[in-house]
Amino acid sequence: MDFTALSLQPNAYGSLNDGMTETPGKRIVIASFGSLGDLHPFLALAQELRSRGHHPVIATAPFYSERIQALGFEFEPLGPPVSPQDPQLIHRLMRTVRGPEYLFRKMFLPHVPEMYAELERICSGADLLIAGEMVLPAPILAEKTGIPFVSVLLSPISFLSPYDPSVLPALPFLTLTHGWPLVFQKALVKMPALAFRRWSTPLRNFRKSLGLPDDPEALRTGKLKANLVLAMFSPQFAKPQPDWPAHTVQTGFAHYEQESQPEHDGVQERIDDFLNAGTPPIVFTLGSAAVHAPGDFFWMSARAAHRLKMRAILVGDPRGLSSPNILTVPYADYSKLFPRAAIIVHQGGIGTTAEALRSGRPQVVVPFNFDQPDNAARVVRLGVGLKHDRRMWKDRQAHYSLIRLIRDNSFAERAAQIGELIRKEDGTTTAVNAVEHLLAAR
Repeated sequence: MDFTALSLQPNAYGSLNDGMTETPGKRIVIASFGSLGDLHPFLALAQELRSRGHHPVIATAPFYSERIQALGFEFEPLGPPVSPQDPQLIHRLMRTVRGPEYLFRKMFLPHVPEMYAELERICSGADLLIAGEMVLPAPILAEKTGIPFVSVLLSPISFLSPYDPSVLPALPFLTLTHGWPLVFQKALVKMPALAFRRWSTPLRNFRKSLGLPDDPEALRTGKLKANLVLAMFSPQFAKPQPDWPAHTVQTGFAHYEQESQPEHDGVQERIDDFLNAGTPPIVFTLGSAAVHAPGDFFWMSARAAHRLKMRAILVGDPRGLSSPNILTVPYADYSKLFPRAAIIVHQGGIGTTAEALRSGRPQVVVPFNFDQPDNAARVVRLGVGLKHDRRMWKDRQAHYSLIRLIRDNSFAERAAQIGELIRKEDGTTTAVNAVEHLLAAR
């Protein structure tokens, strides 16, 4: 089935609220690696698939087993037993320009053979494999066994399109090149392509051991060779490009209603009491990964709020910063908190960025690594917020960024417009409709 250039076209898949199951339920393996923010869109897909009579099996890091089983899903451990809350690991990944190289060359590529064997076992008897881009064996398994494969890309940077240039974490100056001629952008894209090729030797060797042809670009482009590619971000954030694979469907963001964890009992009540007791606060958060290596982010944020004489909520439970005007909490449901914020300050992870955009509130993005600098640049281009270098996130400099958002109403007005548009999207339903069309066509 040809999915050419589809972007949020519900008529192609029925009504956005139309469950489309016309065939018996399928066993669908959903494989993902990453932070909790990365996992949430896959949980949203799993919930929607289950509601339509399918049997989703979630394969991910053992760290998430209890959370996933508590939701009633079949769980399968996949990949090395790393903790996304390990401060040393997060520091290495988030606070160094070589974080992406470490992620690929040290954390995942050495384990591809074992992960392939695990995934092959999990997919035995399955009708479909849905996988995130860090599940490196997924494209290989699909090529070798023929299992239908859906690739999920959560961020625009995953496409590395010269038609919509991304800001690479090791090359932040690329922000200045946006709008330069296409020939220049095509040359720039070759830089990360060369890095991926240099890192890919273990993956290429493993392909050869399976009797598959050599593919020097497998590490970078394997995710694009699925039967269906789901671009699970809003066209307000990044529009479809002419070099995207023809079998790509852009769905919009997948909104996930976060489940309450026992260790967070009473947190929402504390947040509600604080919100109801005064003016809208500035919300400072670092998502679910960078929060474990925050440096002095929360300390400087509290000082900036104090300089502005504004209330604040610090999500991440930093110690020693609570006061009558500052609430610290270990966790927050962004969908409930962000719409009531005056300003949202965050790290730019795609999950946090999606919820900030959806809330319709202005934002300051303090990016750490990976897709975050690119997401920050897109927030700036949308006119809904500002980017602030994390190394310069000191109370005085932070104060300047925040005061600019307070004094310039255009940011709040534009954020409200974008938020209204994004809230009309239903990325989860659109994605599952596309998945069911793929299943029905086979």
